Amino acid sequence: MADYDKNPSPYLQQAFSDNPYRLLELTVFMEVLGDVSGKRVLDLACGDGRLTRIMAHGGAAEVLGLDVSTEMLGRAKEQNAPGEPEAFPDNVTYGEISATDDMFQWVEPADVVTAMYLFHYARSIEELHQMGRFIGRNLAKGGRFVTYTINPDYEFTNAPEDMEARIGFRYGIIDPPAYTLVIKDFEVPIWQWSREEHEDALKEGGLANIEWHPLKFPPEKQDLNEDWAWYLDNSSCIVLSAEKTE
Repeated sequence: MADYDKNPSPYLQQAFSDNPYRLLELTVFMEVLGDVSGKRVLDLACGDGRLTRIMAHGGAAEVLGLDVSTEMLGRAKEQNAPGEPEAFPDNVTYGEISATDDMFQWVEPADVVTAMYLFHYARSIEELHQMGRFIGRNLAKGGRFVTYTINPDYEFTNAPEDMEARIGFRYGIIDPPAYTLVIKDFEVPIWQWSREEHEDALKEGGLANIEWHPLKFPPEKQDLNEDWAWYLDNSSCIVLSAEKTE
């Protein structure tokens, strides 16, 4: 997928930086996700496996990470090789599968499906609905879906000119709803879909109890709120959750 295969280094440097954005990225996501101990987890758009390793550390019984980037999956597999410090070779595996695949079905439905960035890679409403069906088909009844995604209410034109210096990335405006995520010389196309479009896609997959969760810093980092008010007042990302009811 674009620069994830050709030029992933700027993205990975930003993803593993100590910028406070990392706290915004994970605090609400993990709070909404809750305990994964003993659960089977399907992680979509898993990239280099950062989230799969977090869930394995959290006691997940089995984690399958799927992505379309050969380069990123290669990095994930390297870090999960026996002997690596954060490896879980017995219960973490990876596969090169798109979340728009209409045929893929895990051997048994997952208890939890996660995605740290996914829906904004849908290039059309049909692809968004394919993702919704994929999630529903691979999630057990009563299971939960949690994703971190582009905020449907984000105003791209209100971003500060020095956004990349402050947060590590910026966005380019192409032809709304088409935009680009830019990190130095790394660039990947993204799309901003409305709340209704997201919810319709999830409902098609048999999901309900859909909730949107604004970002926040953890209690021990509330001192960051003032300096980050510019972003929290117009956050480019948000956490979305739902449950499989059918």
